[in-house]
Parts: sequence; structure tokens; C-alpha cells
Amino acid sequence: MKKCLILIAWMALLAACTQESDLHITPDIASFQFDADGGSFDVVLFTNGSWTATCDDAAVSFAPTSGDYTTPMHISVGANESYYTKSIRIALLTQLDGNSRSGKIVITQACRPFLFCEETLLRVPAAGGNVRFAINSNESWKVVKTTCDGDAVDLAVDPVTGGPNAVDVTVLIPENETGLARTFTVTLALESYLDKTLVLTVVQAAG
Repeated sequence: MKKCLILIAWMALLAACTQESDLHITPDIASFQFDADGGSFDVVLFTNGSWTATCDDAAVSFAPTSGDYTTPMHISVGANESYYTKSIRIALLTQLDGNSRSGKIVITQACRPFLFCEETLLRVPAAGGNVRFAINSNESWKVVKTTCDGDAVDLAVDPVTGGPNAVDVTVLIPENETGLARTFTVTLALESYLDKTLVLTVVQAAG
């Protein structure tokens, strides 16, 4: 009798383990890539349990968010307005008879081309000198224009081109002998997106 009970218990444990190992949730597309504008795509979730899906990115929506067994899902990804590439994770969980299995869908979304400087306005005394701007970009850029009070002028800018990185741009402002305050500007633009510009401004005191 004791041997019979042990056999029954062992068979029940084996059945439970088999059922647990058979439980699964697998998307037919486990990873996807988008540009900064976002978009949408459809996946099919293959599972033999009741499932739920969650995501902590407010720009991502999907329907349905839960279901039973194999189900199609429509996923929409909004625009990426940040200065970094996003890695978005949709977490999947399926359950059956007290057992659970997890899965995921990973979405990689590029950021928009950007040319950024936190402080774009600096001041110098009438004696002039070097001013430095901290530039950050994810594309190659170049200096396209330098002005003084709106008129084109040659200014010493170093460097005049840059790549996708953070760099200090130095502008040499000459001594002001005009007797009036004046304003210099340095305009940068992305080489592949000339409409994406950044204007650096230097206000110089009167001499």
C-alpha cells in the first residue's frame, strides 16, 4: 500500500511538472525597430494559458492587453522626443492552473537628429576673449554662418565641424572699440539636415 501511494504521488508530481514545462508564451515577432517617428505593427502571441501584457512607456499602446490562448495583438509606438535611443520592453505573462511563464517583446527606437546646447547665450567684456559652448549632437554638424549685429562677419570658431558626440566649441570675440554693445551669433547646422540649426549668441559690452 505504501509503495502504491508513493507511485501515485510520483506520477502526480510528474504530471504537474510536465504541465508546467508545456506552459509557454511566445510572440511571433520578439524584437522590432522603429525610427524616431514611431509606427505600429502586429504580432501573434502563441500561448496555452491566460495572458496579460504590460509596458511602462507611455508612448506605447497595444490591444488587447490580455486574453486567452493564441491571440493577435496590435502595437503602436509614438514619436521619440528624447535625446537618446529607447529600448522599450513589453512584458508578457501567461498563467495556467497556478503555473506561470513570462516572455517579452523588445522594441528599439532611434532618437531624432539633434543639435543641442544647454546654454546658448554668453556675455563677454569689451576686451573680448574666448567663450566656450558645450555642444551635443547625434549627427555630424558644421558652422554655416557668423554675424555681428546681423551682418556677416568672420569669427574664429574652433572647431568648425563636429561629429556625433559632445564637444566644446570656442568662439574668439575681438576687442570692442565701437563704443556700443554688440551681439555676435554663430549658427551651426546638421550636415544631413540643414534645417536643423542651433544659434549661439555672444553679447559684448560696450568699449
